Amino acid sequence: MTTLAGVPLEHPVMNAAGTCKTSEDVDSFARSAVAAIVVGSITLHARPGNPGNVYWAGQNYSLNALGLPNRGLEYYREQLPRMVATAHAAGKPLIVSLAGFDVAEYRQLAEVVAAAGVDLLEVNLACPNVWDGGAQKRIACFDPGQTAAVCDTVGAALLDRPAAGSGAAVAYGVKISPFSDPVALAELAGVLGERAGQPAGPRFVTAVNTFPNAYVSDADHRPVVEVELAGLSGPALKPVGLGQVRQLRRLLPETIDIVGVGGVSDGRDVAEYLRAGAVAAQAATAFWNRGEDPSVFGTIVSGWIDQEDPAAF
Repeated sequence: MTTLAGVPLEHPVMNAAGTCKTSEDVDSFARSAVAAIVVGSITLHARPGNPGNVYWAGQNYSLNALGLPNRGLEYYREQLPRMVATAHAAGKPLIVSLAGFDVAEYRQLAEVVAAAGVDLLEVNLACPNVWDGGAQKRIACFDPGQTAAVCDTVGAALLDRPAAGSGAAVAYGVKISPFSDPVALAELAGVLGERAGQPAGPRFVTAVNTFPNAYVSDADHRPVVEVELAGLSGPALKPVGLGQVRQLRRLLPETIDIVGVGGVSDGRDVAEYLRAGAVAAQAATAFWNRGEDPSVFGTIVSGWIDQEDPAAF
C-alpha cells in the first residue's frame, strides 16, 4: 500500500495519460490491475488529434505525436461522474489529466473536473505534439512564469470548487517534460516548492512526458510519423526519466510526491523508479505495444512484486 498526494493506492502501478479517454476505456481499465485510472489529457474543445500515422515502435523506443485527441470538456462534464463511479466500484481512484491552451482554460477544466468527484488532477504542462496553424505550441513547463500562473489559477479554482460531497479541495499535481538544463529544472522545482505549503498548492510531479521533437525516417527516407517530429518514449527514455526523478527528489520538498514515467515495461522498471525517489510509476508505451491490452499492467505489477520482499504482501 502506498499513497499519492494523500490518496491510497493498492500498489504503485498506473496507466499514463493518453491511454484512457472514454467511458468505455475506463470500463476496461477498471477490470485491469492498475492501482488508479488516469483519464485524459482532456481539453476544453474536442480534438481529433494529429492526422495520419501518429505512433511508431522501434526496437528499444517508440515515437508518438497524438496531438491530444479527446472528446472535449462537455463530454467529460457528462461522463465523468459515471467514470468515477466505475473506478470507485473497482476500488481504484480516478485521476484526470488536464491540458489547457491558456491559463483561463486550465481553470475551466479544473472547475468542471473537480466537481465530478475525481480523486486527483494531473495538470499537463508537458505535451510537445500540439500544432496550431503550422506552428508548434510552447511546452508550458519550460516557462516558469507560465507554470506559476497555471498552478495559481488551478489552485484557486480548486479552493472555489471543492470536491463533490466534500469540503476539501481536490489535490493536483503537474506533469513535466524532461529538462536537459539542471538549472532550469531547479528553477521549476523552486516554482513548485514555493507553492507546496499553500492550501491548494501542487502535491505531486509526474516526470516525465516524452522527449520532444525526435525524428526517424523509414527506408525511403520518409518520416515514420505524419507530423515528422514526435515525442520519444519507451525503454530508451528510462535513464532520462530516472535522472529527472532523482534530481527532483533532491530539489522538491517532501510534501510533493513524484510519479515516475518513461520506459516502464516490467516490474524492475517500477522498482528502479521507486528507488530513485518516486512513490508510483506510470506506463503507456508498454500498453500500446501490446495492442492496447490492459493486461500488460498485471504483468508489470506481478514483476514488481517479485522485486519486493514477499513478506510485505
